[in-house]
Amino acid sequence: MHQVSETNEAQLDAARDYLRAVGVEDDYACAEQPCDVCGDTHFAALVDEVEIGQGRRWKLPVVICETCGFVMQNPRFEPEFYDAYYRKHYRVNLFGATEPERAFIVDQLRRGERLLQSLESYLPATGRLLDVGCSSGGLMVPFAKRGWEVLGTDPDAGYAEYGARHLKLKIETVGAEDMVLPEAHFDLVVITGSLEHVHDVNRTLELCRRATREGGLLFIEGRALLGGVAAGTFSHTHRRYLTLRSIGLMMRKHGWEPILSTDELLTGPTRPGGVYVLGRAGEPMSADAFAAAVREGAAEEQARVRAAVANLPGARR
Repeated sequence: MHQVSETNEAQLDAARDYLRAVGVEDDYACAEQPCDVCGDTHFAALVDEVEIGQGRRWKLPVVICETCGFVMQNPRFEPEFYDAYYRKHYRVNLFGATEPERAFIVDQLRRGERLLQSLESYLPATGRLLDVGCSSGGLMVPFAKRGWEVLGTDPDAGYAEYGARHLKLKIETVGAEDMVLPEAHFDLVVITGSLEHVHDVNRTLELCRRATREGGLLFIEGRALLGGVAAGTFSHTHRRYLTLRSIGLMMRKHGWEPILSTDELLTGPTRPGGVYVLGRAGEPMSADAFAAAVREGAAEEQARVRAAVANLPGARR
């Protein structure tokens, strides 16, 4: 077990080495953070080795909160690193190009169609959709074709501009924490995988809640944890590793009540390991009620996570 502390020189040296390994020339500070969900500072090591591309592995600690069972990278870099990395490096490192290939767009279109079908019984016939971390926005196209007003946001200018130019979508090039959105406007907010990448998950969800009308819906896909297990390694690009329970807790914290939680592949079969939660906008839980929800099932969550990751490289016993 360890508590949040100031980053030491060894960690700083390791951080610089990591930055160079992923193609980042500038230096950025890193520090340990409290839990994204419950705010506690007591963690246990979970996995200390992640994949950074081209078959390379790197020492980058993934920990589990001993209070609520949340899984996250710790320490983390300052926000400016993530802004620079996702604007300049992420998809180039992942796909080797500054614009998406046709297969990527086709997959987005198919996943959007599958999502629309999966949520049909919960949705109005038309409405307003926000896709946070939309990449090129292909997931929004099936909604737009059915009369929805759609808006996407993504920090990667190349992919966002491709969607605006070729798919005729409204996409703003902006990080999730810096979105400027109308209040009480959207009927549906979707975050498919992107919540595991943002620097400040609480700021992101706060902005989304303000922008959602009363009774509106939030759909979150998490895939880093079980997707990493399926792939045989965790990826360095994921800041947190979501489960059905942790997504549900974050929703309740920010004013959504989960109405659907499942590991059924609601966006199709091309992203294995996904878990999905749909929540309806209402009032945030009281501090006491949220604290009780955090405690309930925490030990079982920790046991499930440890069992799931036991065979990953760098897993701690």
